[in-house]
Amino acid sequence: MRIFAGMEMKRTVWAIALAVFCRMPGSAHEKWEASLAAGLNSDGWEWDAGFAYKPIPYLGLKMAIGLAGEIHALEDWRIGDWIYGDDYDPPYYDDYYDDKNYTMRFKFMPSVELHSPALINWESQGATFHLFANPGVTLSPGASGSHGARWLSWQARAGVEMNMSEFSIRLGYGITDFSLYSGRPYNENGLPDDPEHITHSGFAAISYRF
Repeated sequence: MRIFAGMEMKRTVWAIALAVFCRMPGSAHEKWEASLAAGLNSDGWEWDAGFAYKPIPYLGLKMAIGLAGEIHALEDWRIGDWIYGDDYDPPYYDDYYDDKNYTMRFKFMPSVELHSPALINWESQGATFHLFANPGVTLSPGASGSHGARWLSWQARAGVEMNMSEFSIRLGYGITDFSLYSGRPYNENGLPDDPEHITHSGFAAISYRF
């Protein structure tokens, strides 16, 4: 009888804790959130779009897809004719309108969505500030020309979020063992000494809750 009484007590405590957690102030709970993020990393550029589902405040699951790639050299942004005139002809290749090859990889990123209660309440602007974190993994095929590229990598993002009604803005930092040059793909600027290095990134994101 004592065992059953103890089990019932634990269930009651967990139910009360969950009810309190779901009603904590500053949660502004909406179940779905769509987001768009862009940033720079130690290999080049990155962007992704995704959806998060939060069955309870401050905790959910997120799925995102995106791209990562090299930053084009200044000459390859086709601004030469603006600087040198219409007769500008780059000396390093024959056809000015032929793009050079740059490394790029597709990414699928499932992660856990962690979100703190409001740390600062900016009442005059109707905004609250929170911390967020997204630990997860990156699934990615190799870039064109790569061989045996790492297709599964760990990744983690964290930062500060400002919530305004249904919208929010994030500034964050990411770290992962995903490398643009894994598998030694053909690329424009040459390979780094270690194509399996840790990649660091900084990014900004905007999202809409519904």
